[in-house]
Amino acid sequence: SRTERRPVIPDLMTWRRQRLLDGYAGPVGSGPKVGVPQAMTFHDRFPFWRAFLEELGCAVVLSDETNRKIAHDGIDLTVAEPCYPIRVAHGHVKDLLDKGVDWVLLPNMVDAEATPDAAESQMCPWAQTLPFVVQSVPRLAEVRERVLAPTVRFRLGEAHVARELVPLGRALGAGVRRTLRAAARAFAAQQAFRTDLETAGREALATLESTGEPGIVLVGRGYNIHDRAVNLDVPGKLRDYYGINVIPLDCLPLESEDIRDVNDNMYWHSGRRILAAGKLVARFPNVHIISLTNFKCGPDSYIRHFLGEASGKPFLSLQFDGHSNDAGVLTRCEAYLDSKGMLRWWNTPATV
Repeated sequence: SRTERRPVIPDLMTWRRQRLLDGYAGPVGSGPKVGVPQAMTFHDRFPFWRAFLEELGCAVVLSDETNRKIAHDGIDLTVAEPCYPIRVAHGHVKDLLDKGVDWVLLPNMVDAEATPDAAESQMCPWAQTLPFVVQSVPRLAEVRERVLAPTVRFRLGEAHVARELVPLGRALGAGVRRTLRAAARAFAAQQAFRTDLETAGREALATLESTGEPGIVLVGRGYNIHDRAVNLDVPGKLRDYYGINVIPLDCLPLESEDIRDVNDNMYWHSGRRILAAGKLVARFPNVHIISLTNFKCGPDSYIRHFLGEASGKPFLSLQFDGHSNDAGVLTRCEAYLDSKGMLRWWNTPATV
């Protein structure tokens, strides 16, 4: 710790990870072993896919959390030069295959749920096409038939998604009725997860507002915010080293935020949520923004130009590219926090 200052809100990053897993302690069920990579949309949608698969009797197997071996394997497997999280995802697939799973689930997730202020809610092209990119890797040619790649369009609603998942259920040995029942359970689990996150975020914002203590909202894509190896655990270090009150974007109630005055054609799902977070932060004078992104992210390269307008505040943007040294990143964090007056109370007792 570099300060005696202590946050006034709970550790939402650690709590969110625990809530995402919701007591998961390993595969259960006697059905086929289905591997789920701890990469990309896992950080947002695991409650959905876990509930769906377990309702079908599948044994859900997770890859290990991102580590050096997984990252190096992913870099070694990728043929093109995608962004770092996509390369890491390749390593997670290999980790699951090494564990001997029967299937690897890589959804072709096209979009996310609709909101009134967004014309579209597209996922980025790399996220959409990840299963097909993995299947084209020459060194995975012998196992490409074990990749499950259901096309899912969450924007079209629960009934449509349930029908889209029928072929996946059939591949796993389930009939139509059981698959539809599994889809209903999956949507309920995902909604409960989101509700819990937003409740925790509202409570954290209320605490910051009542105490006047400063806070940082982390904006970005789930796999950039919540994969501790990809982002060098900067969120944890902000809290542990500097006593910063950290709130991840997905703990914020963003559905009611209208971003059309900032950008009326935000067709990226993550972009819409990033700008919505900016609009919300604008109403809290003591809350600021750090954006976590990765090198080569095309959408983020221009979404961030609208973020300052949405929040009315300067923000810090951190790009990660697989380097393992956090010294430069933490120096930038310290400079930003100092510019906001957050480090001026180093070694100063908290007021609450």
